[in-house]
Amino acid sequence: MALAETISRKVHKLGLIPKFIRLLPVISFTLALGSVVWLLALPLDGNYRNTYISENALMPSQVNSYFRESEWNFVRGYREEIKLIEHSSFNEKNSLVEKWLTDIGLVTAYHQNGSANDTLYAIMHAPRGDDTEAMVLTVPWVTSEGEYNEGGLALAAGLARYFSKMSIWSKNIIFVFPQDSHAVLRSWVEAYHTTLEQTAGSIDAAIVLEYGKNGDYFDYFEMYYEGLNGQLPNLDLLNTISNVAYHEGIHCVIQNTPSTELVRNDYYSRTRTLLRGILNLTLSGLKRDVPGCAAFSGWQIQAVTIRAKGTQGPHDVTQFGRVVDTSFRSVNNLLEKFHQSFFFYLMLSTKHFVSIGTYLPAAVFIAVSFAFSALGCLLNSGVEASSFFNNTGSLLFIFTVIELSSGVLAAALPWITFGSPAEYQDTTVAQILFVLSLLTFGLAFTPLIMTKTKKVKFSKSITFGLISLSLFYISMLITTLLIVNFSLALTVGLLSLPLTFIQPIISQKSNLTKSPQVVSNRKRAQVKVSLCLLVSSPWFVVFLAGSYLDPENGISLMRGLLTSLHELQCWTWYVVILGWFPAWLTIALSCVFGNFEIDYTSFVNQEKKSI
Repeated sequence: MALAETISRKVHKLGLIPKFIRLLPVISFTLALGSVVWLLALPLDGNYRNTYISENALMPSQVNSYFRESEWNFVRGYREEIKLIEHSSFNEKNSLVEKWLTDIGLVTAYHQNGSANDTLYAIMHAPRGDDTEAMVLTVPWVTSEGEYNEGGLALAAGLARYFSKMSIWSKNIIFVFPQDSHAVLRSWVEAYHTTLEQTAGSIDAAIVLEYGKNGDYFDYFEMYYEGLNGQLPNLDLLNTISNVAYHEGIHCVIQNTPSTELVRNDYYSRTRTLLRGILNLTLSGLKRDVPGCAAFSGWQIQAVTIRAKGTQGPHDVTQFGRVVDTSFRSVNNLLEKFHQSFFFYLMLSTKHFVSIGTYLPAAVFIAVSFAFSALGCLLNSGVEASSFFNNTGSLLFIFTVIELSSGVLAAALPWITFGSPAEYQDTTVAQILFVLSLLTFGLAFTPLIMTKTKKVKFSKSITFGLISLSLFYISMLITTLLIVNFSLALTVGLLSLPLTFIQPIISQKSNLTKSPQVVSNRKRAQVKVSLCLLVSSPWFVVFLAGSYLDPENGISLMRGLLTSLHELQCWTWYVVILGWFPAWLTIALSCVFGNFEIDYTSFVNQEKKSI
């Protein structure tokens, strides 16, 4: 007790608590800066790990693949026929491939998705299996880049013929030929687990094959692994494919590594791969050119997409087929589902990764930053604590109304989008984005106009209470997401960070005086508040990001947000409209109708007493 009393007196004498309260905005910003520094330190030597195979049963590259020159002629023959039907109807395309698969001895069936052409799939029953487990080879007719997938289709037909001659399989193999790797493939995956009659057991792994009009040769291949809602395939599957490619002498890259840097491994290349991985995982499901592996998310299926790159390389098409063959044979060795390796990780290259325990503090720092900012908003407001408690009901009522209004928008805007004719859907999305952007600009710059008279004016306790509640709400949102969807949590935190600057700006002591110089300072402070509101608005960010991703019309990202929930069960739309947007709207309304004439006399008197 004596020690505690001594410490208490010392703290009171030095005035540490008032100093700590005044420094809360600085501490908040320091934590946010620490989040960025932590993230940028991950690619440094010593902070990442080398990849390895955790499940010994996989044994990648321990067998010889015989998918070689003897199969090349068959693949060429299939490809020539597929070339001829490029502009034929979809039914004619399916009929041709179905005939090939039936002649091989596979069981074929169709999935009628109701919104696009029927999806053909075929099942090769394992000669040594019990029809309880399966692997999937998916070959869309059109790649995620919009190219006719003639090489992939020919290779799939050749692999089906090759697989059917082998008696080693203990897992069934399913060949799926969707129109695209977006909503159509997702529809088949969902139907497979719910309504399809022809099934082949639980799917352990899936590979989406993309080999466009590359001809007989390619330079290297790229591997895509981002799933929906932050999900990733088990790291063992990525390591298996990378290991197989290494033993085949093929370069395997990730995150759009340029062809000139296939073997580069330095801090810059690792950082670039890390940041691109975070961005792509955040946007997974929102872009139309999403690789097909994302369609398998949510069903405990480990899926990747491999895409051949280049046309003049040293590797022939059969080598690409051997990557699939050897990878499937490794998965075939498993006696249980993937579970040994990591499900939460960030890739720095195909040979290096960062596990969840290492990268998670980056999101924790940003969440704590918002929490400290919320606390600082209350303690630096100049409002008595009793006033906040007395207005708790009003605070919760206002925030609940805003949240319910956002909930109405969350349901209404996608409904409006899908309710419009297909040919006018882009126009509808553009109109929705325009209205939301207009709302953003209006609320952001209204504080510059309403400087003197306000017909509706919140009390000081309501004003600062709403700002604090919104900041704390974002902190809880980030905390909720940081494990299951680290990339989205970190992105939302960093993009909404300017909201934490608003309270320190509007609470400057200079706002209390009336000198001409301070009037000018007050005007600059109002401009800063408006800019903070503008750059932290979700719709401003969506517009900028959409314009970057789709320079022609700039609505691709907004369309993805509005449609991905229905088409892919991607809940990023809910995070934005029910999480980020209500917090931003609450702070914006507080800035428009708030009372910021703060009396710091009590703080000054308290400081004098402490001195």
